[in-house]
Amino acid sequence: MSLEKFAARPLPDWYDDAKLGIMIHWGPYAVPAWAPPTGELPRVIDEHGWEYWFANNPYAEWYANSMLISGSPTQHHHRAAWGRLTRYDAFAGTFRQGVKDWDPSQWIEPILSSRARYVVLTAKHHDGFLMWPARRRNPRKRGWQLSRDIIGETASAARESGLRLGVYYSGGLDWTFGGTPIRNLEDLASATPRARGYAAYVDAHWRELIARYEPSFLWNDIGSPRGEDLRKLLSLYYEAVPDGVVNDRFGQADSGESRSFPHRAVKAVAGLFSPRPRSQPTRRMAVPAGAHADVRTLEYAANPSEGAGKWECVRGLGYSFGCTTEENEENMLSVPALVRLLVDVVARGGNLLLGVGPRADGSLSDPQLARLKGLGNWLKVNGEAIFGTRPWGDADSVTEDGIEIRYTRKGMTVYAILLGTPAGRTIVLPGLRFLPYAGVRILGSLSYVTWFEEGKDIHIRLSEPLRESAAHVISITPQPRA
Repeated sequence: MSLEKFAARPLPDWYDDAKLGIMIHWGPYAVPAWAPPTGELPRVIDEHGWEYWFANNPYAEWYANSMLISGSPTQHHHRAAWGRLTRYDAFAGTFRQGVKDWDPSQWIEPILSSRARYVVLTAKHHDGFLMWPARRRNPRKRGWQLSRDIIGETASAARESGLRLGVYYSGGLDWTFGGTPIRNLEDLASATPRARGYAAYVDAHWRELIARYEPSFLWNDIGSPRGEDLRKLLSLYYEAVPDGVVNDRFGQADSGESRSFPHRAVKAVAGLFSPRPRSQPTRRMAVPAGAHADVRTLEYAANPSEGAGKWECVRGLGYSFGCTTEENEENMLSVPALVRLLVDVVARGGNLLLGVGPRADGSLSDPQLARLKGLGNWLKVNGEAIFGTRPWGDADSVTEDGIEIRYTRKGMTVYAILLGTPAGRTIVLPGLRFLPYAGVRILGSLSYVTWFEEGKDIHIRLSEPLRESAAHVISITPQPRA
């Protein structure tokens, strides 16, 4: 069962070059579309703990669990808006009606406007609802799936537009098999389905998703059920998709562990959910011994451990991945904040996977659309410093007027990315030495640039001040001597 044979497999270039992806959470939870705007996951857990997190869960896609927690904001909202006798299952019918008029262009056009390179679509979230006409149907809940092939239509539209497709699947939780309400980590561990046949159910779904859609990315969540043969599954996947990518959330429980205590996969997930601030030692999801992953995932965090390898920051534009009417301008990242986050992640060797939550009819809200477009507008000018690059240098630096600098490289070109706009016409890059002959330019600026060395610093002079922007890119390319 060892997965060590995959350890030497190189990371596919397409993923390392892509830098930006969009994750789409869509399902029956888009009908109630509600969660309290509690805050970003790591901060809430660090300040209040796990029980508070589950009771005040800002993830709208967890609605089916949150509504069952006694006294929770979601339970109060549900009873006021829908009545105490309304079950979560009732939302599926309304959701299917919205799906009838859905068009994949509702997603593809905004994603292209953001200049993202891949899209990850939810095939099954924790509520167990299947977002494609699966051959292996849910044995616990009749008709708990779509008849329309949302994944297939999205895959076709994405590939026609040059986007890679990934699929998200919740292997470690499926509430149609029981386990709710989850109020703490112990509940989370015991909620992992152990019903006879569940491992085969999950394995059949993965095999069908691979065969039907050949996804470039398998994005599992909350671990894999005990008994699933991951070695065979990943062998099948890599044979079908040689340049495929697998995330680090396929971990399994050891067969000898107690069912009443969080097993390694759950504890690993807990670790990735609550990373410490950058000033403290970081915690990330540790891949269980003998497991395999092409990429590590950090949720709402951009501070990987030293030597973490390829990693991905995954987060929503706001506090939730699924659609919630409580999401507003105040609790969503602004376009400048998105730009800075992307730069920070890429300069540290990661990819950014941004989550969006469509409404029940499949449409995205205006604030989501504006942010995707705004990020794309910045990338239209400065994308060469992001896409296809690798980190450069050992440390960040700061200009003498306090603007943080991040560095990337592509070939012989180094990009110094300023996370802000200099006030004057001189930029000092500390501790940086150019070759005697180097071409220097500011991406997107018509300003004439000259430069000179002074000590260990490089002074760049502009013919005119830079216009206000979330980040400015200085391109530095060695030039051959005349």
